[in-house]
This record gives sequence, C-alpha cells and structure tokens, in this order.
Amino acid sequence: MSLVLGHPLLENGSPLASLIWTQRQDIGPSARYGHALAYDEGKEQTFLVGGDGLGVVFRDTWLWNGETWTQVGDIGPSGRAGHAVAYDSARGRIVLFGGRSKTVLADTWEWDGEAWTQVEDTGPSARSRHALAYDSARSRVVLFGGENAAFGLLGDTWEWDGDEWTQVADTGPAPRAGHAMCFDAPAMRTVLFGGSSGSDTWAWNGTDWTELNDVGPAPCEGTCLVFTGQSTVLFGGIDPTTTPATLFRLTWELDGADWTERQDMGPAPRYGHAMAYDKARGRVVFFGGSGAPPDTATAANLFSDTWELPVAAHGPGPPALVSFTITPEIVRQAETFTLRVGLDQPAPVDVAVSILFDGTAVRTMVVEAGQTTSELALPSAALDFGTNSFTAVWGDVSLHAPVTFQ
Repeated sequence: MSLVLGHPLLENGSPLASLIWTQRQDIGPSARYGHALAYDEGKEQTFLVGGDGLGVVFRDTWLWNGETWTQVGDIGPSGRAGHAVAYDSARGRIVLFGGRSKTVLADTWEWDGEAWTQVEDTGPSARSRHALAYDSARSRVVLFGGENAAFGLLGDTWEWDGDEWTQVADTGPAPRAGHAMCFDAPAMRTVLFGGSSGSDTWAWNGTDWTELNDVGPAPCEGTCLVFTGQSTVLFGGIDPTTTPATLFRLTWELDGADWTERQDMGPAPRYGHAMAYDKARGRVVFFGGSGAPPDTATAANLFSDTWELPVAAHGPGPPALVSFTITPEIVRQAETFTLRVGLDQPAPVDVAVSILFDGTAVRTMVVEAGQTTSELALPSAALDFGTNSFTAVWGDVSLHAPVTFQ
C-alpha cells in the first residue's frame, strides 16, 4: 500500500497523461487469449496462467520479472481459458476460479509461489468469463457474474475468505460476462466495468452494489481493469454487437466516478488480453489477446506480445498499517490485555484490520474514518497459555506481535 516513486508529477495531476505504452518482449508464453494475469507481491513478479491458443487450451504457469518470462509450472489446474485470478495479499496466495475447456469449470485453486493446490470444488456454479478482485480492506476475494450453457449470463456475487465461498448478493449489476474488475484501495471498493451488458461502471463496498457511471468507454467485453494505487486503468475490448465487430485500443482512466480517455496508441486493438499492476516497478503489465472477433479468429490473429505502461505517483496514497502492539507483553491468567493497531495517515473510510491468533482469524479491529488508531481489550481466559503470536493484516502488510500467557 505504498506510493510508486521515481516518476515526476505530471502537469494535470493524472498519472497517465503523457506516458505511453512500450513493447517489452515478444518471446515467452505462446500466443493466446482468455488467459489471466495477477501480480505476485511476494515474488514481485507478474504471474500468467492458461489461455486459449485456438487449437490448444493451455495449463502453463509463467512469471514476468520485468525483463524475461520464465515458465514455472505446468502441473495444477487443467487447461482452461475464460478463468479469473486474484492475489490474496493477506495469505500470499493467487486464487483461481473456473473457466472453460471441454466443459465449464467450478474449481478453486491457489498458487503459493511454488505450486498449485486445489482448495475447493463447491461454491459458485461452473462458469467462464467472470471476474475476480481481491478486497484488501476485508481480506476477501470477490467474484461477480460470468456465463454457462445451463444458466446463460450470471449476476451473482460471491466472496472467498480462504476457506469457503459465500454468496453475498444476487442483485446489483445486470447479469453479464466478459466484464472486468479491480479493487480501488483508497475508496475501499471493488470496481466493475462493462461486459456483455454494456458500458456501465459499478462499485461493491462489501454490502451493496452502487452504479457509478454509465458514460465513458464504449460498450465492450473482454477488456481489463487494474488499480495503480491512485486510479483505475482500462485498455481495449470488443463490441461484438456492431457489424463488423469493433475492437478497441484505447486506454482509459477512472478517477472517482469519472472516466477520461488517455491514450489511443500502443498495443494493437484486441480483446481477451490480460493486465496486472507491478507495484514494485510502477508499471501496468499487459500480455496477449485476440485481434479478430471470435467467429473469424484463427491462431494467426492471436498475440504473444508483452507491453508496459509506466505510472507516475501523485497525491497521497492509501493508508498503510504501520504498527501493532500488545500490552502488557506478559499476561497472567484472567487478566485483560490490549491490542493496538496504527495507520500512517487518517483512514478515508472505516478500515477493517484482521487479527489472527496463531494463524487463525479471531477478531476484526476497525480504524474509523478520520482516525489513525484502534484499540481492543481482550480477556486471556479463552486463550491457550504459553508463548503465542498475534498478527494484524490489512492490505499487503502483516505485522506480528508475540505475547506470553502465564
């Protein structure tokens, strides 16, 4: 949750105003569309999995370090496309759900930086072309929508807490597929744009969906959203309702509820590409996609190019968790002790910090809007005695505090 340093503040305050896409690489993963990217904060590398090569459905896993692609696995989820991934910063896991191969899938997998593990096969129904985003304020992966042959377009909202899926809403945006989502950390909201239902923009706060805007990028699906620390960036997509279908190459930026067109150059027009934001290097990373509509595309129309868009820092970033203490550090039986968390700046809205005891979530501490600290008094009677560890988690920061019970 830190600012990206090393780029000058631009005249009009936009992080994208005069910056351009740069092609970095055309070797690495083979040409494909319908794949997924996420930024692995633990490895500080961009992660790619799967995709459709029009003749082969991939199951390979790759990492981009800013210079080269390295294949790191082909054992794990079956080959698929139209799946979605999100990086769970509290647990250091990339979460994958669903997609399509010969059938539409409903499995949940996690990548721990070394290997894949299937963690659940119940929850949302089988689907593809859905979207995931990680809500770092509430430590939840959010899923919305998608499609399958049995039910058509879907409009349900689910959340994954690391152990199980829970359906949290069945109202909000119209059912759709091919939309895009990301998490806007300062505003504590998951942002959704477009898909097969049009060009509307929505926000999920963990309880309700709110429509932000229906003016901005043209109606499109197969586009991508990433949050850069200050704003939301969108590139490309396709409007299959026009004749012929319209492929886009525009870069847009969402600041608050307003969209602004920033670039009309860079990668060729396409859809089914994937993007992620590299926090360590301050770059939007972009790979692949299809340059022809689904009904006419061949393998020759697929891309295997890697592009990056630098992002300049501006304005205050979101708050960061900077302190976690326990007093007293030695607690006697039946005594009460106090947990205290602190942020580096006032919270723009209520911030929920997860508290773990020996790795298990036990409490949530809320730093109220406008405040920088929160305290919680707990009795020791219900806890095991000995030396134990509490952990406070918010965003991509985990702070540990030992305590001894006597």
